[in-house]
Amino acid sequence: MAATQLTLGRQTLVRSCTVLDTSFEQSVEKDFVLPDYCPDVFRILKCRVTPCVTSQAIRSGKLTVETEAKVRVIYLAENSGRLNLLEQKLSFSKTLDLPEGALSPAVRASAVTDYVNCRVVSRRRVDIRGAFTVRVAVEGEKRQQFISSAEGSGIQLKKIQAVFPSARLTASKKVTVFEELELGGAKPPVGAVIRTDCRVTEQEHKIIEGKLLTKGEARIEMVYIPADADDRPACETMRFAVPYSQIIDIEGLDESYTVKVELSPGGCEMIPKSDDPYSLECELILLVSCTALRFERCDAVTDAFSTRCACTVKHWEEPMPEQPRQISESFELTGSLDGGEARIVSVSAVRSLAGSISLREDSGKSVVSGSLTLSALAVTEEDMPVYLETDIPFEYELEAGPATKASVEAAGCSYRLTDDSSVEVRTELAVSAEVSEGGGILLLEDIAAEDEPAAPERRYALKLCSVEAGEDLWELAKRCKTSVKAIIEENGLTSDKTEESGMLLIPLTD
Repeated sequence: MAATQLTLGRQTLVRSCTVLDTSFEQSVEKDFVLPDYCPDVFRILKCRVTPCVTSQAIRSGKLTVETEAKVRVIYLAENSGRLNLLEQKLSFSKTLDLPEGALSPAVRASAVTDYVNCRVVSRRRVDIRGAFTVRVAVEGEKRQQFISSAEGSGIQLKKIQAVFPSARLTASKKVTVFEELELGGAKPPVGAVIRTDCRVTEQEHKIIEGKLLTKGEARIEMVYIPADADDRPACETMRFAVPYSQIIDIEGLDESYTVKVELSPGGCEMIPKSDDPYSLECELILLVSCTALRFERCDAVTDAFSTRCACTVKHWEEPMPEQPRQISESFELTGSLDGGEARIVSVSAVRSLAGSISLREDSGKSVVSGSLTLSALAVTEEDMPVYLETDIPFEYELEAGPATKASVEAAGCSYRLTDDSSVEVRTELAVSAEVSEGGGILLLEDIAAEDEPAAPERRYALKLCSVEAGEDLWELAKRCKTSVKAIIEENGLTSDKTEESGMLLIPLTD
């Protein structure tokens, strides 16, 4: 039978692929010369560099990542317990080349501090040297065809019902949210903001033709020095919930798509109002990234042979990508901050911050590992402030199946003072991971039928074959160059596997 009589049906699958996965280090250098209104430096309590990604844009095959680093130095003047703050915001830009043909790229970028060193040059000058690392991952798409049907040349097909992504849309947007916030009546007015931590959560999204409406809130924790602190080691904490609502244009989006929204804060400024000491202006930057996938269901061929002619098949090199599922889990981690020789009598502010993490497979389970930085501003019995900090490692085994991506962030923390003058910090860590569903099946990329016969000329139409219980009829039919349907009908079977050991009649068909 001529090979030209074989007709193939194909479907196109959209496969996500990583086109760029890299990181780069950005140095931070700042020479602080104290303004006239700042007291002399007597002792440095803490120097911190807080980096964040403020924008990411792709133009003409190049990715530009804008970052910002806030440099803050908390120090004490001589014979005073009042906290003083030096602050400077530094901006950086980095351009990366993208591989050619990166289709519908989706960018994920994050920044984490590597180190920071602070040196007091004189009572009026402080020198800062540090660095942070920016991790960049760009995901594009690759279109790949698979065989869904075939007719002619006595072709026999082994099929499965497959759910596969047939279309992919991406969009990103930089959103700026302005909100006026009020301090509680019992809180003193803001003198200087020591830090702001922001955690963004999406609460819901809605698809409108060609647009995505996403809503949620940003939970902000602000630690500040009161304006009327005098010489006291005072420090206050306020928490706010800032809602956001945004419409993102995604051409072609409709209800047939499944949408994943990723949010990251790109900066949070808390500015006290000059005319009202109990009011703040909040400027929050959000980086919103959306990926929409449309899934379809159809037959997919995993194997084939011909009863009439020689036949060759070509499988995919990699299994079919499985439909991802987003999971959320949480666990608690407890660590201790040691006050050393100083006796701690109170804590003004405490913080837990998850650093870079890694993901590995162990005995079929996904294990997330990393470190958690615990820090606290505390007050000693001499009524002097001290800054405590430590890193504690962690490992967490996901309850769900193998994950391809994971992230960890501190969802909240609490503390208590222990008898030995240390601070015990308990942190709730929120884990988000992407788990794949399905069996990872190798589909057929191509089938080719040749002109030569499948087997030597046969002089019989039926033969007996010994089988074992649970044997796959497909493999039996493939060896004998017949069809599974013919074997089932000839032997009165009810499934495509043998129920018990014995003999089967094998009809030889065309």
